[in-house]
Amino acid sequence: MKLGVDVGRVTTVAVLVDPGGQTVARAVVDSVPGLGECLRAVLAALPGDRSSGEVDAVGLTTDFERRPSRLRPVAALRIAPPSHPSLGPLAGWPAQAAREVGTLHAVVAGGSALTGRRLAPLDRAAVADFARRAADDGVTAFSVAAAGALTRPDPELAAAEVIAEAVPGADITLSHELGRSGLRERENTAVLNAALRPWAARVSDTAERALRVGGLRAPLHLARNTGGLVSAAYFRRYPVLAVASTTASAVRGAALAAGADRAVVVDAGAAEFRCASVTDGEVESSDVGPGLGGVDLDLARIRTDVLPRADLDRTGSEQVADLVARVRRRAPGGVLLAAGGDCGLVPVRAQDPAAPIAAAAYGAARSDIVAEVDQVAVAGGRAELDRLLGLARDQALARVVAAGAAPATARVAFAAHTPVSYLPEGVHRLRVRAVGSPSGIPS
Repeated sequence: MKLGVDVGRVTTVAVLVDPGGQTVARAVVDSVPGLGECLRAVLAALPGDRSSGEVDAVGLTTDFERRPSRLRPVAALRIAPPSHPSLGPLAGWPAQAAREVGTLHAVVAGGSALTGRRLAPLDRAAVADFARRAADDGVTAFSVAAAGALTRPDPELAAAEVIAEAVPGADITLSHELGRSGLRERENTAVLNAALRPWAARVSDTAERALRVGGLRAPLHLARNTGGLVSAAYFRRYPVLAVASTTASAVRGAALAAGADRAVVVDAGAAEFRCASVTDGEVESSDVGPGLGGVDLDLARIRTDVLPRADLDRTGSEQVADLVARVRRRAPGGVLLAAGGDCGLVPVRAQDPAAPIAAAAYGAARSDIVAEVDQVAVAGGRAELDRLLGLARDQALARVVAAGAAPATARVAFAAHTPVSYLPEGVHRLRVRAVGSPSGIPS
């Protein structure tokens, strides 16, 4: 069986689900300060004897976007031609996030165009000098973002080798492992990921200790921003993928619980109503908008229409109806479902009145491990394109196993290639998503 836990602002919910997707046990407690305290309280409230042998995997979802206490300083290295200062590293960051991350950044020669054409050789000496300067300032966390890295990641990999040699023990995030084609947003994603790693270690360590205290030896997984899970170890390495997962888990959980392949779900949170659609079992996604701390990121997130509770008036039900209508235009025919706590303004009658508040926990319990690959490839013909797409599929399968999937269950759920319209013929964007069942092996 799988256990899903949703730690919210107001309540903490745990749901135990059997292999057939049926809810076996459920508990709801008031949230208190501290993640570990919330987990211990809700585990203690689960009815029956929940022994470690009964639970194979734990999925945790919570909106960590409520903010870690502080981002750590990061040395941001860009490998690209020079640009105007207004387009430089960390340009446009909100003031608070920029102060916490710091002003240590550099641009060195190297990188490539998205067509794969090399712009300049990597200036290894400049990379080493920057790394030593960062270490002298007490900064050992680095982000590396190269122009064209989704086509040719070699400059980022080479720079990482130089940094590791100059600063033994350096903690390095490479942008091509996370972001997409836009250099600045991909760079922002890498910087933020590097800044979040110590916080992610504290979060996962706290959660794992609470599970052990509660008698669970099953491995911990964290819900991704777009749905699905990753292992605690993967979360420690790539925390930016799983900092705002509650709504995605709630939307997908509500659809799964209702057996709806196409739905419009209103997630009634403590501060706002969020409405999103599900089509063919997948939550609608978007690549645009600010992420944690207001930083513009090149990272998939679910597409939601939002209605703050502070904006509700005496005809609040009409405002919610307008919210639903906007999303219905993107997903006609979808059944209307509710998730979250106070769903009184959502015109839905649930067979199980407690199901909406448990939707996010249920979604976490029912989710698979998910990993994605997003690359740009240059192919001279169909045979070469098929070869490169095959390599991307292999990479996605390797990533999903690294993210916690049992190897025998790993499979490619989605693979597509689309020509990049503003580039010469033969340049394609490759997107692959792989899924698999949690391994069930304690970490």
